[in-house]
Amino acid sequence: MDIREELKSAGAYPQGPVSAWPQERNKDLHATVSRQADKDLGRHATKVKAGAGKMVGGLLKTAGQAMRHGKVSEVIRNERYDTCKACPAFIEGSKRCSECGCFMEAKTWIGGDPKALCPLKKWER
Repeated sequence: MDIREELKSAGAYPQGPVSAWPQERNKDLHATVSRQADKDLGRHATKVKAGAGKMVGGLLKTAGQAMRHGKVSEVIRNERYDTCKACPAFIEGSKRCSECGCFMEAKTWIGGDPKALCPLKKWER
């Protein structure tokens, strides 16, 4: 088949600001993306559940821990971050925790009581 024929949508070339993709190809793409999104929803959260007040409180608690205890070693940080990535509350796209709203690439470096830092108390050290 000639490539120009493949670019036709519903038997006609696109006119104006429209997609050159055939409608069937577009529907197939949307179905594939939708199926993948359904699979992903079962594994990880997709948005932050924590409200602004809870996020501010968590930030203050985390800042206090950081000032008193500094940062942890890279080994401990990697253990914590691996725990976060396996957690259903972890939002893969933004690398945030849906429970507290924190950015986990940064928070996993904070020293101090791990049970006070992880809202689900999953960090061992």
